[in-house]
Amino acid sequence: MSEEATVHDTVEIPLADGTVRATRHEPAGDGPSPVILVYTPYHKDDLSNTRSDPLVSYFVDAGYEVVVADAVGTGASDGLSEQPFTADEGRHGAAVVEWLAEQAWTNGRVGIIGKSYPGTTALEIAAENPDGLATIVPIHAPAKIYDAYFDGGALTFLRTCGQWAPNFEYLPLQPPANRGVDGWASRWDDRLDALEDREPYLFQYLSHQTKDEYWAEKDVPVGDIRVPTLAIGGYRDAFGGGTLEYAKRIDAPTEVVLGPWRHAMPEQGETARIDFLGEVEGWFDQHLRSGAAAETERESRPEIRYWTERPTDQDRLAGEWRGREAWPTGENESWVTEFGFGADRLRTDGESAVGTERWTVDYSVGTASVGFEIPGGTDLDTTPDDDRSLTYETERLEDAFELTGSGEVTLQFIPDGSAQLLAVRVVDVAPDGTGRLVTHGVRRAELDGEIDPLGEPGAEPEPLVPGESHSVDVSLRPTSHVFEPGHKLRVAVSGAFFPYVSPPEDSAGFTLKTAGSWCVLPGEFHDGSATFDDSYEFDAPQDVYGEPTVPDWETTVSHTDGTVTVALELSYSKSLAAATFDYETATEASIQRDSLDTETVERETTATLHYPTESVSAQVQNAVTRSFATMQYRLTRDGEPFYGEQKRWSD
Repeated sequence: MSEEATVHDTVEIPLADGTVRATRHEPAGDGPSPVILVYTPYHKDDLSNTRSDPLVSYFVDAGYEVVVADAVGTGASDGLSEQPFTADEGRHGAAVVEWLAEQAWTNGRVGIIGKSYPGTTALEIAAENPDGLATIVPIHAPAKIYDAYFDGGALTFLRTCGQWAPNFEYLPLQPPANRGVDGWASRWDDRLDALEDREPYLFQYLSHQTKDEYWAEKDVPVGDIRVPTLAIGGYRDAFGGGTLEYAKRIDAPTEVVLGPWRHAMPEQGETARIDFLGEVEGWFDQHLRSGAAAETERESRPEIRYWTERPTDQDRLAGEWRGREAWPTGENESWVTEFGFGADRLRTDGESAVGTERWTVDYSVGTASVGFEIPGGTDLDTTPDDDRSLTYETERLEDAFELTGSGEVTLQFIPDGSAQLLAVRVVDVAPDGTGRLVTHGVRRAELDGEIDPLGEPGAEPEPLVPGESHSVDVSLRPTSHVFEPGHKLRVAVSGAFFPYVSPPEDSAGFTLKTAGSWCVLPGEFHDGSATFDDSYEFDAPQDVYGEPTVPDWETTVSHTDGTVTVALELSYSKSLAAATFDYETATEASIQRDSLDTETVERETTATLHYPTESVSAQVQNAVTRSFATMQYRLTRDGEPFYGEQKRWSD
């Protein structure tokens, strides 16, 4: 950040029911300037660390006012958030936008940017259409909230129970990092008092495992958005599929960028890194500046720019950027290839053969395919999972097959129990036999009907009849991938995807009927190798972001009782304006191969603020089993405990 820029740490924005506190980063030079807002529940003064965020520095140096505000009930702002993803977030954020637009140091135009939850608040605020809001840039942001934590109606076990929800318990526990703000101690004290009566987010989620009114009220009414939107999503990100869905509903000029990223900024991905900040700068210049203040007129772009994976023996991360005006689905009949199921083979003529195959219970299937769910993870060889699934694959391809779009698999099956998880993985099998996950989908088969309609309750369980044939459609996540000549296309079907999702109670083994089962993939066979005439080029990344912190990640198997365990550990330290912030977390999910009742996940998180005079640690431990969950809070000052609370949820 330029030395001439000025940081205002204690901006107070009055609302009708409290005060939002923000940090304003004022650019050098004479104003007024357009404003870029980040409205976040992730603590501007410690976890988000506004002062060291490359995004903030970049846009301040580009002449923008950048304001990072703690959402109501979080961080330095007043109150305690009772629930995540509420309509109040949009209303509060809209009031912040209107206040900013009225300040003399702005030009009256506000843009919002945010990744993950702050991306959702951007959508929520835009749906309120506040005066002064000109554009938004949501990154890896869910708009249908149930879908973000219950994929196909199944609880996303590792993400929800072992990662995201527990994180939202240590945040309100720790003190505001900036002690230079008047009243920080009383606000912290009030928040701890309120925390005793607040139900943990995790318990709220566990109490609402189908889409009911609790979830319906959280969906963002994206159809109400009237400002231009640049939407960013990732094939391997938890919310990538939702990006395409909400973007097509927005009633304003909208562009989408889809990469192969996990939950990281597009300048930090394992591959396909782009000059993301430069791209967003051009977008903001177009929509937030006017007249001579705009340096250049932004050239038109395709509505969807996306990365097509082209793995080779030499470079498994190879690929190229492309552009198109609409995203294909299985409904685009001119861009669809149907694969039929036969005896151990995937038929390219679209026909299915008569036959049955038995999936024998192994609840640990999934551990070799779950790299997309690990922040900073990587793709593993899926063969160990495929060997314990029902697999159907083509012969070695003579011509490349391009999969671009969102596919679907129809399965005819006979369940052993009254409920059934069905998991489908599409795998690229290289000539050496290793498998790479390309896309996947899961569904609770006993949820008969639309699972997650926008803004409305969804399907409730209708018990399956054991021994009788049932049919279910499993939607696949969007992607673009080329299966090169010499490779095979494999479809793997199982009743488990551990620790990604948790199967419903009574989900067991099943028999798959190949007749009537097929896989519909948007795409086509090319003549030999694939060539494209719709290539697109981004500028190279500026490398202003450091490498993301990645967890230690390992999977172990007990040879005594067959317990399979996935363990993650992560730690890092940040230097803040008036303290040092240390973060440590460990997560462990385990299950016995033949016993669903043994499924558990445990997590411990410790966040410590080291001040010149003392250190304050906030520790949260939680455990989730099939029948109950616990949450334990602990605060220590220089190692001495001074606050504790334990809560329990049972089914």
